[in-house]
Amino acid sequence: MSRVPLPIALPVIGFERPLVECTECARCCTYVGVGINPPTSARHATDVLWYLYHEGVYVYVDGEGEWSVHFGARCRHLGPDLRCGIYAERPHICRTFDNRACEVNDPIRGSLTFREPDEFLEWLRERQPRIYAKIGKGFVPRALRRVPAATPRTARAARRRAVARKARI
Repeated sequence: MSRVPLPIALPVIGFERPLVECTECARCCTYVGVGINPPTSARHATDVLWYLYHEGVYVYVDGEGEWSVHFGARCRHLGPDLRCGIYAERPHICRTFDNRACEVNDPIRGSLTFREPDEFLEWLRERQPRIYAKIGKGFVPRALRRVPAATPRTARAARRRAVARKARI
């Protein structure tokens, strides 16, 4: 019986994957992110909706609960080889990025990404029902409103209102 050499692999116990190098990804150089208020009020919730109405924009919530809006915008100094053309003179914010703790190599548990308004509205309906109710009729387009399932009680009430409207006409 001949031996088959096994490739030198990642440790089996406590499986760790190899780090993705910046020159393989460069995701942090393809958007601009700005901190925003979490949707703890109707005003802030409608701000999040407004961001999501725009193409190339998404809202990100990190695992620590920090909310930010991200605008897709490739850095003009990012080369086709995914290397920085001004690396030695790069801004301070670029110097703080570390591929050991970036969202690709060290994804934060509990983070959320909203790319569409309906994704955010569904989250809001489940997590912040009072705020969802406040903005539901006056600030959410009909196409995005979730129609509540009719119950026998609400169906009877709707029929009574319809009869009352006809009686007034």
